[in-house]
Amino acid sequence: MINGDFYSFISNFNDSLSKYWKDSYVEKLEVFRSNKKWKIYVAIMEPLPAHILQQSIVKLKDSLPFLNELEIIPRLADFGRQMENILRLRQNEVLSEVFLSDQADFASLGWRFNENRIDMLVQDRNVFNKLLEKESCNRLSRWIGQEYALRVVVRAICTENNEDNVPDNYYLLAGQKIEVLAGDTEFKGRKKRYSSRNSGGIKLLENSGIIKISELQEGMKNAVIEGEVWHKEINSLKDNSIVAAYYISDYSNSIVAKLFLDKVEDDKIKLGDWIKLCGSIRYDNYVKEAVLFIDAFVHLEKPERKDTATEKRIELHAHSKMSAMDGLTEVSKLIKRAAEWQHPAIALTDHGSIQAFPEAYQAAKKYKIKVIYGVEAYLVEEDKKERPYHIVLLALNQNGLKNLYHLVSISYMDYFYRYPKIPRQELIKKREGLLLGSACEAGELFRAMVRGAKEKEIEEIAGFYDYLEIQPLDNNDFLVKEGSVKSREELQEINRRIIRLGQKFQKPVAATGDVHFLDPHHEIFRRIIQAGQGYEDAESQAPLYFRSTDEMLAEMDYLSEEEARAVVIHNPALIAEMIEDIRPVPEGFYPPKIESAAEEVTRISWDKAYSLYGDELPTIVESRIMKELNSITHHGFSVLYLIAHKLVEKSNQDGYIVGSRGSVGSSLVAFLTGITEVNPLAPHYLCPLCRFSDFVVDGSANCGADLPERSC
Repeated sequence: MINGDFYSFISNFNDSLSKYWKDSYVEKLEVFRSNKKWKIYVAIMEPLPAHILQQSIVKLKDSLPFLNELEIIPRLADFGRQMENILRLRQNEVLSEVFLSDQADFASLGWRFNENRIDMLVQDRNVFNKLLEKESCNRLSRWIGQEYALRVVVRAICTENNEDNVPDNYYLLAGQKIEVLAGDTEFKGRKKRYSSRNSGGIKLLENSGIIKISELQEGMKNAVIEGEVWHKEINSLKDNSIVAAYYISDYSNSIVAKLFLDKVEDDKIKLGDWIKLCGSIRYDNYVKEAVLFIDAFVHLEKPERKDTATEKRIELHAHSKMSAMDGLTEVSKLIKRAAEWQHPAIALTDHGSIQAFPEAYQAAKKYKIKVIYGVEAYLVEEDKKERPYHIVLLALNQNGLKNLYHLVSISYMDYFYRYPKIPRQELIKKREGLLLGSACEAGELFRAMVRGAKEKEIEEIAGFYDYLEIQPLDNNDFLVKEGSVKSREELQEINRRIIRLGQKFQKPVAATGDVHFLDPHHEIFRRIIQAGQGYEDAESQAPLYFRSTDEMLAEMDYLSEEEARAVVIHNPALIAEMIEDIRPVPEGFYPPKIESAAEEVTRISWDKAYSLYGDELPTIVESRIMKELNSITHHGFSVLYLIAHKLVEKSNQDGYIVGSRGSVGSSLVAFLTGITEVNPLAPHYLCPLCRFSDFVVDGSANCGADLPERSC
């Protein structure tokens, strides 16, 4: 229907409109069958008034009733010459609409045209800034679109103090579009250098102070930021030009940074890159928010926290995301960080939970680091309704791990009240193979000091533990704010008292971080989680991040150097050396066992099959049962099937109907044992009286409901 000559094509439908399309031809036709849409890309020889384009679309759509939608995208063939004519012939309108009647600014401009792009060349920095303030680029682009239905990128380029001496890793942009430096005779055989007439960008990158993204304001010019690219979108515009949107975060906030490209290959920014960039902050109608339009950018090495100490600390109090609604870090990431920092070991102490142990074990093997398996438990004297103290339990060996598992089990099964709690006497019974730590400010020892307990009571409390903990002052600064402690100096004194107690009773004192997230900027996630739980002080997050050795030593700067190194490095190492390498889950397959479970599942299955299909089972039924029962009984799944059978049976007897428990709709044994109502066999007829069956296996029916009625 369309052979490339658009003029002839439109002449078939409307002679009066066709004259405007003289010599035009189709460059590309896109057909969208699903929504019956055509997109026609047309090269035109002369600028086309926008209303003519719209009339042409309406006329063609009326003449092609099979189309739901029609779009015509014109491209001006001789773009530079035609645009020059438009700006000359319609100078007064452009002056009024675009430059707000500023004759001097308009007269001072140089012009450059290139394939749907217009560059306004400005020699005076003040004029350049005025163009940005008046949004002259957007105004001209919008005016051309309204008058001629052309999508044009317009840029203002300051040519003042043009420089060609650009480092290889810098990318300078002419307004918003990358361009290879003109006249670069050394281009071949080496890395591309990108530059523009706007050389001010490189000076800004090198000399300007970095602004936090959270402090950016709309209207800022030459704003310099740096951050990580955490998302990006590359979109093609109607004129086939490319716009890249980079989502940048410096962890104070995020912003979209935009860049127009000639082709996708010009995109030099990847996900995860850390970049420094400068540009202007303007409102963008597409994303409906302020956007940074990039003038220049440079790739930088991502700033990462490192542990450069020669002697490394060991963290003995760390939470993963298995500390429900409190910890945030994937256990594998926590262990990976400790290994990257070359820490000899790390302790995992989730709140009342040991769910992370299997993943921790796998991560420890992968990153070749020792993991200490523990839990931050809730200790009570007797009554599970008491307010608990926090206590850290570390497994010394396999026997200690078994005792730890026992204590965690009874805390949930027998002593759960808001939290899984452990009575002191139960802990004493199962203390063998465990190291008991005094934990954080919610621990028994710290609380006794805060409430002003007598020295004798404090010493008795300290005597119960195998090692004592102190933590950075910032972790407990909320006690000062709420008035429980008078000052940070008092917090320092509490930590000093704990150190003296350790020396008196020869118990190691360890500085721990009570780690809840990996890096300082992650605190916002915990803020969100705690706000959702109704914490009034969620905005005032303690810095519970994973500290390096030097960071933890800095937290203990009120101690002598010898004391600080003892609590940060030597004592945690001493504790870690006491602990054996432990495997949290033994090797092998250990399915649950119930005596005669396999026989019971087998009996129920065959009895039900005989009751449905008769004493002589159809081959398709018998072979399927034998195949499934062989797999179930030989691989230890009989107990699971028997438990599910009893659960569903009891539920149905009590009036709670269960259609199917779990993903068992494909199991015939599950159907025969009553776990599911879904019979997975091929569609078939079954007589409830004589038990005659007829299976339809030719694929003519998908399920029994598709079969026609039939009498036996």
